[in-house]
Amino acid sequence: MHEYLRHLEAAGFDGAPRFLGLEGHREVLTFIDGDVPVDPDWRPGTVQRLPAYARSEAALVATAALVRQLHDAARGFRPTSTEYRFVPHPPRQGELVSHGDLGPWNTVYRSGVPVGFIDWDAAGPVDPLVDLAAAAWEFVPLAPPEQLRAAGFDPVPDIAARLWLFVGAYGPVDRSVMVAALQQSRLLAAERIKHAPVDAAEAAEALEHVSRELRWLHSVRSHLSR
Repeated sequence: MHEYLRHLEAAGFDGAPRFLGLEGHREVLTFIDGDVPVDPDWRPGTVQRLPAYARSEAALVATAALVRQLHDAARGFRPTSTEYRFVPHPPRQGELVSHGDLGPWNTVYRSGVPVGFIDWDAAGPVDPLVDLAAAAWEFVPLAPPEQLRAAGFDPVPDIAARLWLFVGAYGPVDRSVMVAALQQSRLLAAERIKHAPVDAAEAAEALEHVSRELRWLHSVRSHLSR
């Protein structure tokens, strides 16, 4: 992670903290000033309640642009250390190293606009479109109407419109490829559970949550494709 943050700094990406060094076993990073919309009542399997600024279309567009800047900055990165937490291998053909846990809870907003991502411990190689799809799940967010209401949306938005607004702000992406990447991102989330510090019951709960997401995605796939 340290060499990755150094690369992002050298590449001119301003949306990540700077790694300053170690003090004993403590990492020293720069502080990104702003607001992080963390829901204290969030539990696995639920959608986080989001403040109005994190639900806005302006924030959605700006987040996608920040993800694109991250991907562009990461494309030239050739790591010497590849013992990543979830995918301990070098980037394969077509992959780049990305954040690994993009979501509002790891995003710093300033004046309602995202300015940076924090908590880079899950960084690792990923297909950029799958990474974009994983981000779309959390920032759109992709969820049934009852979960969107619980997140603070009133009225409930058209998730397809928000999805393609997000993807369009990232750059041109074929719709059928993107919908397939949404499915792949959930399968990748299920695979990562084996590396998580959870017991058998917690792993089962996490897998059941991913299963519900995949079933719901199948039910709305044609709507998202349109």
